[in-house]
This record gives sequence, structure tokens and C-alpha cells, in this order.
Amino acid sequence: MKINKEDYKAVIYSGCTIESRNASICNLEDWLMNRNFAPRNKYQVWSDRWRFHQLYYNLDEAIDKFLELKNKQR
Repeated sequence: MKINKEDYKAVIYSGCTIESRNASICNLEDWLMNRNFAPRNKYQVWSDRWRFHQLYYNLDEAIDKFLELKNKQR
């Protein structure tokens, strides 16, 4: 079974974080107790391996970057 971009969106919308192969993505609103600190629909993509951290307001852009980092090879 191949996972597509819509599957990743559904997981993020449901409130889960995805950690896979050197990259992670989450909706910050789901992780902060005081929602005043994170505007709605602010997504975080990070990778310790690639020393990358970025916030996105657009989920499509965040997923694109997540997939890029996840599939990146040395």
C-alpha cells in the first residue's frame, strides 16, 4: 500500500505527529497547552539529521518539505 499526500494530511488533521526516517511533522496547535502561543494551522517540520527546522502556515508546503527530508539521502 502506497501512502499519498492526502493520507499524511488526514493524520496531521487528526492530531497526530508523524516521525519517519529522519524527519518529523506536527500541528503546533495540538501540542501547545495555551493556544495563544500558536496561530491556528501552524505546522512544524524538523530534522535533526539534516539540521532543519521550519514553521509553515500551509499544510501542503509542510508535507512537501517533510517528504523531501524523509526521502533525502546522503
